[in-house]
Amino acid sequence: MSRLVEFRMLAMAVLALAGCSTSQVGDNTASRLRQWRKGVWISGEGTYTIYIDKHYFVVSFEGDTLDPNIYAGASQIAFHAKGIARSQTVRIRRAPGQDISQGRWTSFTPEPGESPLFFDSALFQPGACTIKDGVIYDAVTEVTDTSILLSTCNGDREIIYSDGRSAYLPVSGGEYYSYRIEELKD
Repeated sequence: MSRLVEFRMLAMAVLALAGCSTSQVGDNTASRLRQWRKGVWISGEGTYTIYIDKHYFVVSFEGDTLDPNIYAGASQIAFHAKGIARSQTVRIRRAPGQDISQGRWTSFTPEPGESPLFFDSALFQPGACTIKDGVIYDAVTEVTDTSILLSTCNGDREIIYSDGRSAYLPVSGGEYYSYRIEELKD
């Protein structure tokens, strides 16, 4: 089976999982983070991210079609007034010139299911990203009527806009935009 066919099958499986979600209630900032994030996003030249209530999925196929950079991942996510907690549960990557590696398969229970994402809200630190026990804490740094600024890892930041845009702001400079192409409603 060709790598492109394998990738398409994996992408369809990830999209099928995206239909499984439940609503989460929070305060105004948590609700806005969830609402503004929820949907199908596109960034770069072939990266799609699907955010739902308790998960997000990334599928990326970029570069030379004969030797592409392929990435697929699934993560648990929780929205809180202090930020976003996330924990990767599945990661499959293939860098150009390399074989596919299955990097991580966690949070699954013996029965068909998944352990809930447990996080400590005290670990959100404004202006910083914290990582503990496999959970990444992207902290809310600033909130306006139309945007929420998060501090992510390595000093980078991300701003999520109410109009379906987000900008990744690496500490090294520049802005990398993503756009919500499909809004998912409750």
